[in-house]
Amino acid sequence: MKFKEITVRGTPYERGLTYGQLCRDEINVSIRGYEILFKETKGISWEDARKISEYYLSLLRDSEPDYVEEMRGIAEGAEVDLLDIAAFNSRTEIIYAQAEKTDVSECTTISLMAPATEGGRVIAAENWDYSTLLRNSLVIVHVYQDEKPDFVMVTEAGMIGGIGMNDCGIAVLLNALSTTVPCKGIPLRARMRAMLEAETLGDAYVKGSCEPVSVANLIATHKDGVAIGFEMDSQTIEPLIPEDGVLVHTNHYIGPKMYLAHDVNHRGSSYIRLQRIRTLVKERHGKITIGDVMNMLRDHAGYPYSICDHENMKDALVNRDATNFGIIMDLSENCMYLAPGNPCESEFEKYCI
Repeated sequence: MKFKEITVRGTPYERGLTYGQLCRDEINVSIRGYEILFKETKGISWEDARKISEYYLSLLRDSEPDYVEEMRGIAEGAEVDLLDIAAFNSRTEIIYAQAEKTDVSECTTISLMAPATEGGRVIAAENWDYSTLLRNSLVIVHVYQDEKPDFVMVTEAGMIGGIGMNDCGIAVLLNALSTTVPCKGIPLRARMRAMLEAETLGDAYVKGSCEPVSVANLIATHKDGVAIGFEMDSQTIEPLIPEDGVLVHTNHYIGPKMYLAHDVNHRGSSYIRLQRIRTLVKERHGKITIGDVMNMLRDHAGYPYSICDHENMKDALVNRDATNFGIIMDLSENCMYLAPGNPCESEFEKYCI
């Protein structure tokens, strides 16, 4: 399996139109996948999801109208409706806000720099664990803009933001978290897009954590060897700072205030993965290489709650989560390594921004 790779340029609408035309099939996979997920996990029909997304679209029209123009271009290029694109760009707010289910199995993130790495190399990496319904929707998008940083992201087709890095040396990582209250803020995917357009680490933090907030953990890592993470729960934000050149996260709140404020039951997978990644990083601390990080993303300790997450074919289709890709961004060399599907079953291919 190899992800489609595209390049978009021009005005926001022109970029979106190209994106939609080149990824029409993959966008339809995104729509079908989220239609099933919304219905089966939240009891929300696709039409209701479209109606919910109107609120988030209105926020973007006021705050980031260029994003709406890009989404309009994506919709026209893919020959779907704008609200179809808006609905799955609001997936976090629809699925993870007001969440009754608290066991989120989605992603192990790693931010590494001196003194943890060999030669002070700066690395941002992640296993993206999510529904296998969306494996065939994943694409690599290179975005070139006239007055903002250029960037590359890996994302479900039709999303305007994703996991990636820009030409200013900033990488963006994501962990899904959940909250029991509604989200009334700028959609998470738009926040990630804004962070990918940041020129400084401070700007990435401000753009990602703007109020009113959403729900997730985001990590921004800069090539100079500094990073910041921040957990959001729809009402507040808690920053996370690296220790000894290391910042790792899974899918439960770990900030002292956030941890106490949230129900922390039923998070076996997240606790096990966090324990394991901390152990692996500690074992190689001071000499971690890109090859070491590849091995970390392939790790199966604690299976089935392992860093490399495998699909359980006995589960109902909607519950079949797995690692859909592993990504390593080498900010010291301005390149990334991508392994489609489970990293233990595929090779990491090198890409330049």
